[in-house]
Order: sequence, then C-alpha cells, then structure tokens
Amino acid sequence: MKLHSMSNLARIGATAFALLFMLPPGRTSATPGINPDATIDGLKAKFIEVNGVRTRYFEYGQGEPLVMIHGGAQAGATTANVFSRNIPGLAKRFHVFAIDRLACGLTGNPKEDTDYNQQGEVDFIYAFIRTMKLGQVHLIGHSAGGGLVFYLAVQHPEIVRTLTILAMGPEDPPAGPSKLDPLLKKCADQTQYAGLKCRLGLLAWLPDTFPNEYWEADQSMSDLPKSKEARAKLAAGVGKLPDFPAWRQKQWDRVQKDGVLQMPVLMVAGKNDILDWGENDATAKLQGELGLFDIVASRNVKVQMIVYNNGGHFMYREHPEQFNQDYINFVDYWENHPAGAPAMSAGPLQ
Repeated sequence: MKLHSMSNLARIGATAFALLFMLPPGRTSATPGINPDATIDGLKAKFIEVNGVRTRYFEYGQGEPLVMIHGGAQAGATTANVFSRNIPGLAKRFHVFAIDRLACGLTGNPKEDTDYNQQGEVDFIYAFIRTMKLGQVHLIGHSAGGGLVFYLAVQHPEIVRTLTILAMGPEDPPAGPSKLDPLLKKCADQTQYAGLKCRLGLLAWLPDTFPNEYWEADQSMSDLPKSKEARAKLAAGVGKLPDFPAWRQKQWDRVQKDGVLQMPVLMVAGKNDILDWGENDATAKLQGELGLFDIVASRNVKVQMIVYNNGGHFMYREHPEQFNQDYINFVDYWENHPAGAPAMSAGPLQ
C-alpha cells in the first residue's frame, strides 16, 4: 500500500462546508459564460448515438483506449467534467474517452425505464465501447462509476486491459455509518439537485476541488428538462433493481468463486474520504475499500492499492498530476511484466 503526504484530519467541517454555496436557480447551458456543451477547463465535447441515446463524451490523445466513468447518481451532480484536470495529462499516454453516464450531464435518458439501474448503465457503457469500436480498453471508474466498471469487468472481462477503481462505491462491502451521514442532515432532499450538490461538496477535501466554473456548468445540465425528468423517475423507484445486495453478491461470487478478474487491478483511495470514514472513528480506516480489495485479491495477484493522504473522495482531481503519473506507472509496469506476479499462497499462514 502506497501513502502520499501527511494531512490534518480535523479539517472535515471547515473544508467541506466551504463548498456549500448556492447558484441562482434557472441556469441553463444558454447562460452567458457557460459553453453550450457545458464543458470546463478548455475541453471540447463530442456527441454520438449509443443505442439511440445521444451521448456526450470527451476524446483526447492517441494510443491504447482508456474509458473513464464518473460517479454520482443518475441525473446527479457529477458528469465527465469531473475528470477535466486529468484528461490532458492522461492523453499524453492514452486515447482517452470520458463519457457522461446514462441520464447524466448532456447524455440522454434511457429509452426504456428498466435501464434506470446499475445493469442498464453497465450495458450502456459496454454499448459505447462497442459503438466506438475500441476493442480492449483500460477502465477507470470513480465512486458509483467505480462500481459500474467493476461490474462491467466481471461481466465482460475479455474487453478489459486494466481495471482501476477510485474511492468508496456501492460495489464495496457495507462499512456502516460514515462521517458523511450526520452531515447530510444539513443538505436538502437527495432527490433534488440542491441536495445532490450539497453531498458532492461535503465529499470534497480541498477547498479548490470544485471551482465556480464546475458548479455553473453542472447547474446548467441539472436544469435541463431531461435531467429533472430522470430525477423524478428515480425518486419514484422506476427501474430499481428488486434486490441490489443479491445482485451485487452474484458479481462478488463470480470474482471469488470463478476468478473472472485476472487483469491488473488498481484501487485508489483518499485517506480523508468521509464516505469510508466510520462515524465514530478518529481516522478513516477505509473498511469498504479494503473489503473489496480482499474480494478481488482472493483470486488475483495483480491487485494494488494507493492511498493518498490529504485527499478526499475526489483524490484524483485534488492531486491530478500525482494521480496521472501513478496511474501511468501502474499500466506501464503490468504491460512490461505481464507474468510478473508471484503465484498465490496455498492458504493462510498457520
């Protein structure tokens, strides 16, 4: 496990709540100063039809394809914009594709209500990869997007070169109440954009994680009729998997019993991520992320974990140059050592 730079763990309140400002209601992508495609940091977006759904994505660089999947809820407060600080650096090594997930950002809503769930999103990402004819890809997913790339790799391991999961997500074993839970009481209803935005701000660790430009573009996308429609459907339970824990257990079983994940796997955590910081713990113990590490590593020796101190749920955005270099080093190592891991132990130490 690799640790980066020390931090003051007591900054949770001041840093998190500094980000809880409200933008004027009614912002749209036509608002002066906001790009029509709601991009930030000088990036330019592209659009493509995926199974009949208009999909926004960023495409930069050349080389091996790298697909990046953002976190958050469908129609939430996160889009491919969250990778804006990473895309230029990663594009020097990879052919980067970062997409707005189904019903997120400027990507359209599902054609079928039954796709408002994790399986529908996995199928959509897989369809994007097939539509773009990318072949085998490197996958990076953050938070809920980390869950989606994990499930995608389990269901379609043949298309995955490497798998990288960033931060705590729904694919992790439950870790109990976190420090986020009591703070959410200060936020609006999580079925509304204001509540989702408040939650996102709480999960940031550094004050500059999300500048005004990010929030303004995000607000413009959240105000679109299709976004409001999607949030209303999700709030009504449309498309929800009837038994998500059982569905997730099937994915874990394929990893632990069938050993389907044999590609190199990188897990990245922020030591100050309050989503995986027990409510009554003095320091974050990352129990959820370490729980997934144990599941994946039970049958795969090519599993590594990096923990960034002074980093929260968005550690890759808070330390973009460092993350990019660590990620490139991870991929390069396993491409140069495809059989470089020792055999698994025959069993636990006696």
